[in-house]
Amino acid sequence: MVSLKNVSFASLASALLLAGCATAPQDDGASAAAAQISARQQEYLNAFNAPRNPVRATQTGIRPGYTFVGIAETDIAEPLNWRILAPNGAVAAEGMTIPQGFHEGSNANIQLVITDALRTPATQLVLDVEGVGKSHPFDVSENVFNKLKYDTLRYFYHNRVAVPIEAEYAGGQQWARPAGHERELLTCFSGTDKYDVKWPGCDYKLDVSGGWYDAGDHSKYVVNGGVSVWALLNAYERGTKGFEDGAANLPESGNGLNDLLDEARVNIDYMLSMQAKPGMEAPILRGNMSGQWETAEPELTDVSGMVHHKSGDTSWPDFPVMPHESNRARALAPPSTAATLHVAAVGAQCARVFQGIDDAYANKCLSAAKRAYKAAQRLPDVYAYDNIPGSGPYGSTDVREEFYWAAAELYATTGAAKYADDLKRYQSELDQWPISEYQQPSWSATSGYGILTLSRFAPDEDIRAEAQAALLNTTNGYVQQTRFEGYQIPMSRGVWPWGSMGLLGNRGVMLGTAYDLTGDTRYRDGALDLLDYVLGRNPRDLSYVAGHGENAFKAPHHRHWAGAQYEGYPLPPPGAVAGGPNNTDPAGPVARVIFDQCHAQTCYADHVDAYSLNEVAINWQAVTFWLAAWADDIDRAE
Repeated sequence: MVSLKNVSFASLASALLLAGCATAPQDDGASAAAAQISARQQEYLNAFNAPRNPVRATQTGIRPGYTFVGIAETDIAEPLNWRILAPNGAVAAEGMTIPQGFHEGSNANIQLVITDALRTPATQLVLDVEGVGKSHPFDVSENVFNKLKYDTLRYFYHNRVAVPIEAEYAGGQQWARPAGHERELLTCFSGTDKYDVKWPGCDYKLDVSGGWYDAGDHSKYVVNGGVSVWALLNAYERGTKGFEDGAANLPESGNGLNDLLDEARVNIDYMLSMQAKPGMEAPILRGNMSGQWETAEPELTDVSGMVHHKSGDTSWPDFPVMPHESNRARALAPPSTAATLHVAAVGAQCARVFQGIDDAYANKCLSAAKRAYKAAQRLPDVYAYDNIPGSGPYGSTDVREEFYWAAAELYATTGAAKYADDLKRYQSELDQWPISEYQQPSWSATSGYGILTLSRFAPDEDIRAEAQAALLNTTNGYVQQTRFEGYQIPMSRGVWPWGSMGLLGNRGVMLGTAYDLTGDTRYRDGALDLLDYVLGRNPRDLSYVAGHGENAFKAPHHRHWAGAQYEGYPLPPPGAVAGGPNNTDPAGPVARVIFDQCHAQTCYADHVDAYSLNEVAINWQAVTFWLAAWADDIDRAE
């Protein structure tokens, strides 16, 4: 098939115009290429217009006694009869729909089905709405999220770097592969970047082997790795059950360590390896370079304690390609303040978690965290940009929230007054605190992770109470939004960004933590509503988690899970999470083709070329895992 990775939308439109023009030049090669591109465009439209049931519900299920919510998309205005049916035709529940009218996120009229009557375990139930249709099947079971939590965690094993992925741990031979990028002794990027800035390189190398591949590419990023590790460690810290040594079937099974810690340690080790040692010098740019690239001159600087922003390919790898078959040159991107603060934050969290389990490792983490924190204070304005070719930027020119998060984690771990003082100062410098009800934590907005940590672990009662109040201020706002959102989720924004499943997952972490701390079922139900949405109760009638649900996505933008469009490659393993609808940034050929036809919650297509819609990534994977594990772990309904 033709790849459109390097085909611009303008050239695509031009080719399509020529293909339909009677007076187009009779160049057989050009005509053939235009026809192929036109066929691929039709593929994109077919993916966007894939059949959808007009009746939507979770495609996995609910816990007995919890509230079931279904959606019927219909222009019928009056209430309709609905029934929930067992495979043998028995009626498990019935009632009348609640008309909701127009739903802006999907540009359709909808009606609601809400019931608390599903209290008896059952399998393969369907929601049948009179005159509209039936949903995909779902279960009622106490263990409905059990497999989901293990599969979403296994994603990280699948994307480990430098080790062979073995069938017994991966879930099948189709996902087994040799080690990719087995030994990575890398030096700084040298040469000309995207802005024609010349980088001289550095005179040292770091062994940055291991870690996790970030997304559909083969690069590794400290910033996105930081928030992903945080979610795994936070799940452990909240006391999530079911991950005792060996429960998740990892290669480390039998080492006496909780499986969450085994998996998190894979990427913690990588993050620590990206830290510059004493006396190392590297070229950096200080200050905001936006609009000033023509005069930019990287300056060789002592970067002791600073952390390189990312490591990976210096040109985009082929698509598709297995990691062990890719031969692109790789390098370290320059250090950044953001990456350095991620190591400060996660290093402190690591020290807190591993204390008493592996004291030597805890001390190593805390030492790295303290060195990173001091280095970031020394060089607070070294920003990352989209200037190094071959990998994503994870760039930002505002790191105030990262400073707050790092101070919060260091204070929670050490109790030292200096970190408490810094915490208060950084908090006062934020544009907004607590988090707005229309926002949520993310890799570029980390203050929420600091609030979550302080709400549980702040040594000072007053600081802990203040953080808890901040958390509830935000989550109360989330809950209020449910009544304005037709699909009954605590998220009424009309703008759905790149990685919208991560937006939902992070809100779920906030709500789940609020429930843990208060026992208020409004927060519990809000978090479960978000999970139901991810698993099928959405306008796309699609489970955004591979292998979970009758109509689950199958074609992620991923270099080697490309089997939906390329022979010889596997489909994604169960548990992989898609990025989700994105109506803010129509990047890539698929999004550009469908953008004029879609709406906030429908702007999605299940196709490997849809990288701004359908890519997998460790950050939204991690919070979806947290939410699944929490949902399986919370108190059973009375």
